Amino acid sequence: MADPPNELKQFLARYDEAIRSLTLGLRAIVLQELAPCHEYIFEMRSKVVLLCGASERVISDGICSIGVFRRHVTLTFVEGIDLDDPGQLLRGTGKTMRHVRVASAAELDRRELREFLRQARALAGLSPRRGNAPGEVTTRVKPRSTPKPAARSVLRE
Repeated sequence: MADPPNELKQFLARYDEAIRSLTLGLRAIVLQELAPCHEYIFEMRSKVVLLCGASERVISDGICSIGVFRRHVTLTFVEGIDLDDPGQLLRGTGKTMRHVRVASAAELDRRELREFLRQARALAGLSPRRGNAPGEVTTRVKPRSTPKPAARSVLRE
């Protein structure tokens, strides 16, 4: 698997080493299970988001996303309501989305994570992975937006 893009490393610089490592570990698992796929990385308010989809239209054709928070990372499934979850690991009360909270490196070894990803892959209409050969991942990164200048107040006399 290719190294993460430098922009992602820059986005993650504000997090502690454990969260950076957790994010990159989870990203590797997601890309191993979903590739060939498309990935879109951006900052949103106080978190970093990595969207993965079946086509370059990752927002409308999204399969899952990784949300990076200060103390944990979430793996969210767009059609999570349709995933088989006998261990009831998936959380959320929305119409379709469900997520798994990952707070430690040991949790990356859960077999359920890969199983959820395989199910989500099938729900998205992608054929099952064959062998261990890495699939192609097309990554796009939304550049950091420059802060808008503060509005000047106008005093009227």
